[in-house]
Amino acid sequence: MERRYVLTACGTVLTGMLAGCGGGGGEATVEPTATATATAEPTATATAEPTATATAEPTATAAAGPDGPTHDIGESFTVGSGDEAIGYRIAELFRADRIGSSANNSTADGTYLIVILELSNPRDEAISFPNTSFIVWNEEQIRYLDDEATPKIGDDDRLDVTPIGTTTVLAGDSKTGAVVFDIDPDESYWLRINPTGDSGETHYVPVGPVSDVEELRSSFT
Repeated sequence: MERRYVLTACGTVLTGMLAGCGGGGGEATVEPTATATATAEPTATATAEPTATATAEPTATAAAGPDGPTHDIGESFTVGSGDEAIGYRIAELFRADRIGSSANNSTADGTYLIVILELSNPRDEAISFPNTSFIVWNEEQIRYLDDEATPKIGDDDRLDVTPIGTTTVLAGDSKTGAVVFDIDPDESYWLRINPTGDSGETHYVPVGPVSDVEELRSSFT
């Protein structure tokens, strides 16, 4: 009788243990399942390409001409005033590689520019040709009268003119002659006539491209 009680008790105990194992006295809590939220991919925004702005080409500016009165071939003009005045008229321009005669001539380093002109004297006293004031000029070069070639003009049978580089002109008189300059045949020039004193402006006569000046054909053999 005693043993059966024990078994019953054990069964009760076992039943209690099983009951405890089954629920633990409370309901099981279900952890919520995390739902993956789709993250939207960033939408690519098209960046506008910069619009090319046309850059205006610079406008070519014409080179400034000589700063002074200009004159044509054959035109008379006066440089200076009063007792500093000298009159000029450029009659003709020629070019040549040599000047003089077959026996006595000079050869240019570049080419010779021969200027035939009339020099007039409105003063009350005599004047000499103003060698250092009568020049051939461009923006890069100055050429002075060629002292060696100029005197040989008188020996050159292609020109019916005498050299004027060392001449003297009396008051109220005028003389016609020629002077010579050794210049670059590939350049363009002006004759530039400066006043000999403090009065007056510098005057200019266009020579232009040397290749356009009439050439004296050589008679040398």
